[in-house]
Amino acid sequence: MKARRLFPGLLALAIAAPAYGQASVDPLLNAASQALDHYEQIAPRIRCQDATTREFRDSCKIALEGLEERVQEAKAQIAHYRQLPNPKAVDLFDTYEMFRRVMDGVENLNCAPESYGEHNRPLLAEAYNTFVKVTGWFGGVVHQSIRDAENRSERSAN
Repeated sequence: MKARRLFPGLLALAIAAPAYGQASVDPLLNAASQALDHYEQIAPRIRCQDATTREFRDSCKIALEGLEERVQEAKAQIAHYRQLPNPKAVDLFDTYEMFRRVMDGVENLNCAPESYGEHNRPLLAEAYNTFVKVTGWFGGVVHQSIRDAENRSERSAN
């Protein structure tokens, strides 16, 4: 699922949709938090020194540092969303975007997994599989909320 295709609809949702209920996204946020925690368990086992070239070793180190920062930002965003008394669609969108940034970082590491060494290949695949599942689910929840907002708009226009 391409997040870029969803952006116009997500933007419309963030502007036009009424508050989105916390209870309906709790299982999703739990899964996202678990994926972030799982990545933090995997990350220390990734050995950048196993990469096939110095260029890949350096890019691995940079990518892992960036991912750690993104993971912390995503965790903070999820915590922020959960503390909102009446979260709006824009808050859900912001949380999705922050989680998607983590997925982008994981995808970048998986663009040439064979170049990061045999030891790292299963770890990178595991991280990717964990995030792609939750990202797809997250996108589905946001997509459904867009449909719900459109239906409400149509009903109120009639």
